Amino acid sequence: MFFERSGSLYIGRFRELFRNRRLIHGFSTRPGGVSGVPFDTLNLGQNTSDDPGCVKENRNRFFQAVEISETQAVIPGQVHGVRIVRVTDPGIFPDTDGVITDAPGLALTVQTADCVPVFLVDPSRPAIGLVHAGWKGSALGIAAEGVRAMQEAFGSRPETLDIFLGPSIGPCCYEVGPDVAGRFEPGYVSGNRLDLWRYNVDMMIQSGARPERISTARLCTKCQPQWFFSHRARGGDAGRMLAVLAIQNKNGNE
Repeated sequence: MFFERSGSLYIGRFRELFRNRRLIHGFSTRPGGVSGVPFDTLNLGQNTSDDPGCVKENRNRFFQAVEISETQAVIPGQVHGVRIVRVTDPGIFPDTDGVITDAPGLALTVQTADCVPVFLVDPSRPAIGLVHAGWKGSALGIAAEGVRAMQEAFGSRPETLDIFLGPSIGPCCYEVGPDVAGRFEPGYVSGNRLDLWRYNVDMMIQSGARPERISTARLCTKCQPQWFFSHRARGGDAGRMLAVLAIQNKNGNE
């Protein structure tokens, strides 16, 4: 992953996705917004206690930077489950943690502050998916469910999917108690630290994805507070980043 400057913002990009001109994608970072402490500065979370006017301005800046209209945003409710929905129109989708589409112009989004955003791309169709994987969703198998949903909806072959895991809390910092650790096989927990990256990658490989087609940003949100919001680092009401993935609309992404 690299970071591209757009005005006062820095947008995270995966090189392989960036080279695919049929797609738009990005991951927000912390600098470049208008929110005050503790949401300084580019808080994009609409469910935080931040000033709604600041969040609105921040979101305007982000969507302008990624060159797609927020009116086309697809917003899952994110309840730490495994429900994945195929979408054909923008809007809010309650009780959903993943969205997939083959419709051009729709901006799939998930918001995070430690959880893993998983980008799924079928380059042959094209078709795309974006999944929110916290520890609960990961333990329930949402990453594998994303692969299965792409296969069922679009006939995607798991072995040809390109998959990307965005910035999220890493095994260096993700301390969990025995109740959480017990939901995972021992190999994914070292001491009291959980490796969500490797767990989700392995679940997708078991579903037929090829390891050489899976890229992990390996950027820990807790380790780098100057760049990312982290619920664990903040210990309370943290700001939120936004991941976005869209298929280019030939008539413009308005």
